[in-house]
Amino acid sequence: MHKRMCILCTVALMMMLSVTEIGSAAMSTANSDAVIKPASQNIPRDTGTVVLQFAGPSTNVDGLTWDGANLWIGSDGLDRIYKMDTLGNLLDSFPAPNTTATGMCYDGQYLWCANGGSPLRIYRLDPATGNIVDSIPGPGGGSSCEGLAWMNDTLWNTNWSDNIVWRLNPVNGSIFGQFAAPGSGSTGLTWDDHDNALWLSDQILGIIYKLNPTTGAVIMSFTAPDAAVQDLAFDGMYLWTCGWYSGTVYKMDIGYTGIEEYGSLHPSAIALRVSPNPSRGTTHISYEIGDNAGTIDNAFIRIYDASGRQVESFDLASQTSWAGTDGTDRKLPSGVYFLRLQVGDYTATAQLLLVR
Repeated sequence: MHKRMCILCTVALMMMLSVTEIGSAAMSTANSDAVIKPASQNIPRDTGTVVLQFAGPSTNVDGLTWDGANLWIGSDGLDRIYKMDTLGNLLDSFPAPNTTATGMCYDGQYLWCANGGSPLRIYRLDPATGNIVDSIPGPGGGSSCEGLAWMNDTLWNTNWSDNIVWRLNPVNGSIFGQFAAPGSGSTGLTWDDHDNALWLSDQILGIIYKLNPTTGAVIMSFTAPDAAVQDLAFDGMYLWTCGWYSGTVYKMDIGYTGIEEYGSLHPSAIALRVSPNPSRGTTHISYEIGDNAGTIDNAFIRIYDASGRQVESFDLASQTSWAGTDGTDRKLPSGVYFLRLQVGDYTATAQLLLVR
């Protein structure tokens, strides 16, 4: 069945479904507002509350990704890729490399765009010009190639017809691994570097899932804000999605918005904040302590790369920002970094995505 015909069934199916959270977040890493909390403190987590929405550049928006500062949106109706800021202002556009621009992701340097029609192909693009750098074949035997995600030099792909999530070699398209997607019509993917998880959208059931990327197990799920939900993007705090018929872009709170969401800081807590996150270079660092957390004499930061290697360290009394460099002032590459705060007997860790 063609994708457009499948989407026509979505509204009717949505009326029959009531989706609730089916599991708590099973994967826990530090966020950009990391807090050391007493075990008894109950922190509520939102489940897809829309905090902002705006009209995309056209109807039939399908692909969506975040480059650390702005959104990129693919239209499979106009066969064009658009760059927009987070308030919906159009910044740039160029022709899509294929007839049906669907899933998209960003690897820190290049855009990737899937062809939702024939042939099944995934293109790597220069975001400054839209020129094709290279391409790889899309996996599967279905009639669509859609959602894309990038993490740790690995490309992830899914599509509604096969309803499988593949982990691909971005050099030649060979398959590293795969698992069955939940639901019945997966269209969108994005990597969540906050919890080291995958988010996946299902256009048939109108559900957004959070998945364990190793096993494909569902961590939690919620009802999508659009009856024809398409691709997903994660900006370090918020999850974004788009609607195929409506052309609407949605920004959703998934519980990563920081200390402010919890109200006042617990008396025994230490909070570490890094912003912006993702960061293109300079990252500002601050911390806060509860009333009963003790006297603070020294606040020390150590920074580690994804392999656990320490790349930088300094005292916050003399330095409150990090330029994305190591101890020799050499610029570090794009990737996930961990900032660990030591304040007396307390520690807190924040995860940061550095994008070059």
